Amino acid sequence: MGDNGSVDAQPGYDALAEQYASTFPSPFVTVLERHAVDAFAEQVRASAPDASVIDVGCGTGGVAAHLTEHGLSVRGVDPSEEMLAIARRQYPHLSFEVGDADLDAVDLAEVHGVVARFSLIHLPPDRVRATLADWASRLPTGAWLLVATQASDDPGVHEFDHHVARAWRWHPETLAAAVDAAGFAEEWRAVSRPDVDYHHRFPEIHLVARCR
Repeated sequence: MGDNGSVDAQPGYDALAEQYASTFPSPFVTVLERHAVDAFAEQVRASAPDASVIDVGCGTGGVAAHLTEHGLSVRGVDPSEEMLAIARRQYPHLSFEVGDADLDAVDLAEVHGVVARFSLIHLPPDRVRATLADWASRLPTGAWLLVATQASDDPGVHEFDHHVARAWRWHPETLAAAVDAAGFAEEWRAVSRPDVDYHHRFPEIHLVARCR
């Protein structure tokens, strides 16, 4: 994602797409990650039986496919052509398209939930705040949001040495404040500790909120 908030290209993810797919064959590394997504999906489904969800930064499509198992209609969006090529090969029955976090081609008024798992980390902090506010202005009241990022124990937002592209990790309270200021009301959050056995160098946060 470029510093202007748009995703012009992701040459790092394009170059490493096949390696990424082989390294992470499952969309979830830990049980907590899976349960967080499952809880979000069940809440969306309970609020709208025919719910549609946008997976922002869907990558190779595993989370999008998992969400469909909960009866959700899912549309995956990602800037990397090569990651999407894998997603389409693995899940030919699902809808994937090239796009960025601006979601210009998506009518968010018809969407019941947005998932952004470890994708907004590649936007500079001010652009994350602006992006969340834009989503909130376009989503219907009550629409669900799931944001997951690498976290920090230190207040604020901190750039870190991501292997593929520039990235930032958020203190849970800083992320919650950004979500709230954008126009969402937090429902719950789950924070996990670093675990080198699962390739997690940092804490991680999954935060779920609803559009006001």
